[in-house]
Amino acid sequence: MTHDFGKKTTPHMLVQRWEEGHWLEAELRPYGPLSLDPLAKGLHYGQSVFEGMKAFRQPDGSVALFRPKDHLDRLAISAQRLCMPAVEVDTLLGGLRDLIALDLDHVPAPPASLYIRPLLFSDFGALVPEPSATHLLVCMLLPVGAYINRPDGLRLKTETESVRAAPGGTGSTKCGGNYAGALQATMRAKAEGFDEVVWLDSGEHRYLEEVGTMNLFCVRGGRLITPPLSDTILPGITRRSVIALAHDRGIEVVEECISVHEGWGDIQEVLTCGTAVGVQGVRELSHGGQPLFAGKAMGPVTLRIAEALHDVRFGQTGDHPEWRLKIH
Repeated sequence: MTHDFGKKTTPHMLVQRWEEGHWLEAELRPYGPLSLDPLAKGLHYGQSVFEGMKAFRQPDGSVALFRPKDHLDRLAISAQRLCMPAVEVDTLLGGLRDLIALDLDHVPAPPASLYIRPLLFSDFGALVPEPSATHLLVCMLLPVGAYINRPDGLRLKTETESVRAAPGGTGSTKCGGNYAGALQATMRAKAEGFDEVVWLDSGEHRYLEEVGTMNLFCVRGGRLITPPLSDTILPGITRRSVIALAHDRGIEVVEECISVHEGWGDIQEVLTCGTAVGVQGVRELSHGGQPLFAGKAMGPVTLRIAEALHDVRFGQTGDHPEWRLKIH
């Protein structure tokens, strides 16, 4: 991974406060520290959700957000799960457009992009674990390059001790605690030379669910296979895009459970996808110290989908213009 990913912001940010049952007017201000009550519930009880989306330079020099409404709709769903106020999607989208327009010169040229991070958390100071009276929404812009630079493909291993999420929990929401709880297992995997962990189901430790910060696909018999969504898997916007792009190209997509115990002799490719990484090929997947899969980083299906997603994001095709929202 590139160690400088997510460290540099543009000069401005959007800040909006929720209090007395409604959102106040959003403010564009210089990027800088926030003043917080040390008792803020977002710090003590993890009442914090976020999103990650990107904007891309188009061939004519303009800038377009990729599927922003889908991302903000998911932010609203995450907020609801943690008893937080839902964002006003259209209003926030207008504010993000103004913010990006203000810092437009900081949107990098391809293949880099602009990462947008809306963060919603409780800033209400009280040590009582109940819904909060005030919340703060902060949106930051970060020019970024590659999140993962593995042209030869990712090395993954299943996690057989810890679990990321259990049924009925918050696995399908983009809340901060999900990521903090995953760090220990991820660091163990990296110490063993792997790039990421593949999370398994919490009940049997048998079925693949997702990969760190990415969704997972396999290719068998030319078909694209991915675990079905549940309340333990984050419903990725890039995952949804990959499925649509595969259908466009006549590639059959099947949502079914993928067991670590059977069927791997027929797996031809493994790939991951997410906002930060796009589509990334996998060259090795290990389970219990034994390889489940070893292959090319970019098999033919992975390559077709990766190129298709890249072209749509950067406006190099007329496909799916509804996914791109032009800023300027």
